[in-house]
Amino acid sequence: MAFKTSFEDIALDDLMGIASQMKRDEWRCVQMHCVNTEEGIDLTYTFCKDGQYDNYQVRGVKKGVSVPSLQSLFLGVFPFENEAHDLFGVDVCGMVLDFGGHFYQLSKKEPMTIISPAQKEAREKAARIAAAKAAKASKGADSASAPSAAKSSDDIEAKLASMDPEKAAKLRTALESKARKAACNGKEGE
Repeated sequence: MAFKTSFEDIALDDLMGIASQMKRDEWRCVQMHCVNTEEGIDLTYTFCKDGQYDNYQVRGVKKGVSVPSLQSLFLGVFPFENEAHDLFGVDVCGMVLDFGGHFYQLSKKEPMTIISPAQKEAREKAARIAAAKAAKASKGADSASAPSAAKSSDDIEAKLASMDPEKAAKLRTALESKARKAACNGKEGE
């Protein structure tokens, strides 16, 4: 048997109507999954019948937007909807089997990030580059103390490298902001 698949983007408001039609036509809901994107959370629902897999995607669901549960039509979707709630923070309303946020034993609430690890790494790298440019600009503005500023900058960078990456990125941003303010204040005094 050859399998066929299709993908279609739908509005959130159309989800229950499509699911109801699939149920009437005797399709099975075989899975639902989430993906974090810059626009929000993309939800994909997969229905199967006779080797045909139809995927319906609701894109960019924001935090706080209620997503209707399909459990009243397809009870087997309960683990997927509880996972969407626990791991992605999706507000799935009307679940028949609702574990109340305890489907997974988590060390922190909603561990999934809105951005991918590659995007996070790129942002942190951009912040480091911006901080280095700001430090270089600050160093050039105050050439009299250049040797001590370079040593101080190296010391700070070494400390930042040993810190938690999120804290280091915040500190770099703060240092960059401070350097910009100092550069602006120096220009205003001229």
